[in-house]
Amino acid sequence: MTVRLGDVTFSDWISLEFEGGYTDTFIFDIDALNGLPPFVYHPLLQRLVAEVDRKRPGASLWIRVTSPAEWYLMEVKRSMTDGFSIPYVVTSKDKIPDYHSFSFGPRLFSPALPRPLKVDDEFSSFSCEELKCLQVLTRNRKGSLEEIASLAGLPETTTHDVLRGLQKKKKVKFKLGEVFQKDKSKPKKMDPYWMWHPTRKGVSAALRSWGASKGVDFSGVKELNQHLIGTPHRANSRRWLAWLRSAYPLTEIWTGWTEVQLPEISVRPDALAWGRIQGFETMFWLELGDEHKKRMEIQRITRIRLASALEFCQQTGVRLVYAQISPKWVQKAVGMALSPLPPDMAAVTASTRRFGKLPTVEWGAITTL
Repeated sequence: MTVRLGDVTFSDWISLEFEGGYTDTFIFDIDALNGLPPFVYHPLLQRLVAEVDRKRPGASLWIRVTSPAEWYLMEVKRSMTDGFSIPYVVTSKDKIPDYHSFSFGPRLFSPALPRPLKVDDEFSSFSCEELKCLQVLTRNRKGSLEEIASLAGLPETTTHDVLRGLQKKKKVKFKLGEVFQKDKSKPKKMDPYWMWHPTRKGVSAALRSWGASKGVDFSGVKELNQHLIGTPHRANSRRWLAWLRSAYPLTEIWTGWTEVQLPEISVRPDALAWGRIQGFETMFWLELGDEHKKRMEIQRITRIRLASALEFCQQTGVRLVYAQISPKWVQKAVGMALSPLPPDMAAVTASTRRFGKLPTVEWGAITTL
């Protein structure tokens, strides 16, 4: 039940009873499968909390996370360590917090304060499949059918039908757009092929589904390096989830993202996927290409990437599959830089010419296709 307070909205509101008093707690829901990485919400919540602090002194915040496993929830918690001006708590959606779970004790009221105004949202009228496609397009700005299907976790035939339906509702357009260019002074160029684009109304629905109120900036969720959209490199990175699902049909691949800035890490994977393989919760880190680099440079940057990837995974205890998809000579250079591997990590190398094919994952070893 969406509620409004001043200029902002929240997923719901609850008055928790503690020690004879009642909290004034606003709820912000996060779904791990909504197309966003877990560490992007803090700036948005800071803006929402500022409005709550002005309009409702003594209020508190409950961040509820729906997730198929622990990593996403733990990363949301870790991203909130800078805190807020009001008491907050992060839990899974099925867990009710106790008084001491909050960052500091929430104020208690007696009697309970009235429930904030209930309002209609902009996204509950969409199907789950429609919302997933809108969320992917809003983060990625535009994309092909294959890219959207991969990131949304839907079959391509289903994705095509969903996009056609959204087009009829004027939430997306299929068109030839302009290339996003780093240098705005250069002449405009058109994309190499037609792509699906979200309309303003489509973007608005996706933003509301992520908890971003109207007029509240949430532009930091966009995929980075947009000038690469339409290149083979970006197309392959966006299809990383589909590649994994094809190569490892018995593996659960829950979600993933391209060009995302990881917390406290200088390097970015071309794509990152999250799932479970051989019973272990795992991050699948993708690096593409590198054939334009010299052999020594490839080995140097690979060591940096590997150290960053391991540090990132060890923060929350998940395993790592590091994938390099490149020409054979690049794979060999990468292999020399990766050895030896720890027992909770595996590395796989393959060719971009063999979409959907990857070698078997063997922990502590490098396997090549």
